[in-house]
Amino acid sequence: MEKDDKDAGDSAGPAPGGLPPVFDAQRAMLDATPDCIKVLTPDGVLLAMSEAGCMALGIPEARVRGMAWIPLLPVGIHAAASDALALAATGTSARFAGYSDAAGHTVHWDNLLTPVVDSAGQVQSVVCVSRDVTEQVLMQRQLGQLLAREQLLSGEMVHRIKNLFTVASAVMMMADREARAGGNTDQLAAIAAGKFKALSRVYDRVLAVDDGGQVELHSFMGSVLFPFESQCHVRGPRHPVPGHLANLLALFLHELVTNSVKHGALSLPEGQVRISWSTTDAKLDIDWQESGGPPIAAPPARYGYGSEMIDQLAGSAGGAVDRTWHSQGLQVALRLALRRE
Repeated sequence: MEKDDKDAGDSAGPAPGGLPPVFDAQRAMLDATPDCIKVLTPDGVLLAMSEAGCMALGIPEARVRGMAWIPLLPVGIHAAASDALALAATGTSARFAGYSDAAGHTVHWDNLLTPVVDSAGQVQSVVCVSRDVTEQVLMQRQLGQLLAREQLLSGEMVHRIKNLFTVASAVMMMADREARAGGNTDQLAAIAAGKFKALSRVYDRVLAVDDGGQVELHSFMGSVLFPFESQCHVRGPRHPVPGHLANLLALFLHELVTNSVKHGALSLPEGQVRISWSTTDAKLDIDWQESGGPPIAAPPARYGYGSEMIDQLAGSAGGAVDRTWHSQGLQVALRLALRRE
């Protein structure tokens, strides 16, 4: 709390309207700081405001005295300001976070309200010091965004590692089926190795394509799905797609294959997947249709991490993913813009 200077107050004489006077020395101190400083009555009427405060709120100095303070603030912080003022009026310092908008620029303020009491302990006025903390607020937001991105990347890495184990298990299962069907069980290792090498070549191609390059869609689809070629059937034009979509398409197919191996058509030997695509008006439409897998009683209660990730990536590329759970199998439609907006 601050104490009133009785002697200085008597020398200045009374102020009009019964409001306590503000002295030249105080005026000089108010204007000497870049902080926005207000002197208020306990019920929120302005007695004085620093030059920086007048500039921040866009109020001429001559109009300050006698104005209500809270209506000058953005509506969104009225409640916080009222609560802080009410607390300061009881003799307790209070603080709240605020902001102001000027010329389309938002300034963030840390507001500290300190009561000024007389010798009898009565609150005579409240000093509100508002400090510009925009830089700190923006830095905190950027740090939060960086941490969120780090968590996303970490989660994506863990998810991909788990998917790799699932795909590896599925490749071995497919290789075993193929070897048994051909009566060549002694060739299991060679068949599995061939499928893993094919997958490796696909991702080498994906990583080697820069944003300015292109991939041919038919061969790309066939390469990504090669380990599952006995159950996956592709149909569509040999259309080139931009390099910046190659990684997204590989992730999309990889996620669908992984889910199908776990829960869908690729989990059973008789299951089938048909993938088709078309291009119209600079748009790429890809359809994934499963059949012959375990019957689907109802859509899942929630999407997994991989599905959410694919949805976000598709949205960032100007596209969308639609899923339909038919009883005979999942149908997924991916719509993408071939050209960046």
